[in-house]
Amino acid sequence: MLRFPRRARKVDSLVASPPPSRSIADVDWSLYDFLDLGCSSGRSVPYGVRRFGGSRGLGVDLDEKKVRTATDAGIEAVVGDATRLNLSKQVRFVSMLDFLEHLPDPETAERVIASAAEAATDFLFIRHPSFEGQEQVEAQGFRQYWWHWTGHTCHLRVSDYCEIFDRLGLRTYMVRYLGRIDNSHNPTVITTDRPVDTVIRDIAQSVEEKPLVTFVPPLWRLQDLFVALRPMEREEWEAITTLAARDRMLLSSAYPVRSVRGG
Repeated sequence: MLRFPRRARKVDSLVASPPPSRSIADVDWSLYDFLDLGCSSGRSVPYGVRRFGGSRGLGVDLDEKKVRTATDAGIEAVVGDATRLNLSKQVRFVSMLDFLEHLPDPETAERVIASAAEAATDFLFIRHPSFEGQEQVEAQGFRQYWWHWTGHTCHLRVSDYCEIFDRLGLRTYMVRYLGRIDNSHNPTVITTDRPVDTVIRDIAQSVEEKPLVTFVPPLWRLQDLFVALRPMEREEWEAITTLAARDRMLLSSAYPVRSVRGG
């Protein structure tokens, strides 16, 4: 099994002494090997440990209340502006899970990605709910339920990410499409007359309430995006980008995976 390189230090747990700093400006970077931007309550920080072999991660969020929630739950997190990390190669990787869609616009998302690329030495990981095919499907009277959330203000498509990576000079990347949705009877698809901010637990539409419409091309549940920040051997890159077993299990065999490579 390929093991990722780790810094020469002993870390016994995700949370270790000293206690987390309140501000990103006060962080001792010798203690951490990855950042999780937009960490909110902190649940995405352990993902970086499990998925990428992170030894110790630090969550960053602009909302001090969310940072307190994370630290109260035992997750190390600090208050910081993801668009202005002002870090130069301090960590091995930076993760952004279900974060960039909450930013005000694509320009802000690009500033975050640029700041993250400067902070890390090895790679970036972005997990993003899919907004592919939104205009076409809404014209047919359907939408994916997260398309109509007030908190989702930045509907980036894969083409937007590719343009951002190109402008930033990030030439090696991979996009993995997860959770294929072929028709309107998928439970994540709702009719456009459903109220704003509908969440999955509120969806009670049966297939009988929705006409069956096949989506061509298909929709997707989400995309995982990986950006290499340095040259990598094939084995190392594949270890980073291979779909995690836990994610594959959650998506189930009903949702196939498709990959697109850039560079």
